[in-house]
Amino acid sequence: MKNFLLATVGLVAMAGMAAPASAADMAVKAAPPPIVAPIYNWTGFYIGANGGWGQSHSCVDFLNATGVAVAQGCRDRSGGLFGGQLGYRWQSSQWVFGLEA
Repeated sequence: MKNFLLATVGLVAMAGMAAPASAADMAVKAAPPPIVAPIYNWTGFYIGANGGWGQSHSCVDFLNATGVAVAQGCRDRSGGLFGGQLGYRWQSSQWVFGLEA
C-alpha cells in the first residue's frame, strides 16, 4: 500500500510538470503612456508693475558769463519710485521677439 501511495504521488507530480505553463501565456498589460512635459512658449501679452526707493546726492557748480565758477551747493533727494510695463512677445523656435511699453 505504501508503494502504491508513493507511485500515485509521483505520477501526479509528473503529470503536473507535463502540463503547459499558464503564466507564460498571460496577456501583457499595456504600459501607461509616458508623461511628456509641456514645452513652454513665451508668446502672448503680459502686464507688470514694479516699485522701490531711490536716493541721490548731487553737487552742482556753474560757470557764469565771465568764466567764474558759481557754486550752487549740494542737494540730497530721496523718494519712492513706481512704474509698470505691458507688452507682447512672440516666440519663433528658440528666438523671442517683442514690444514693450
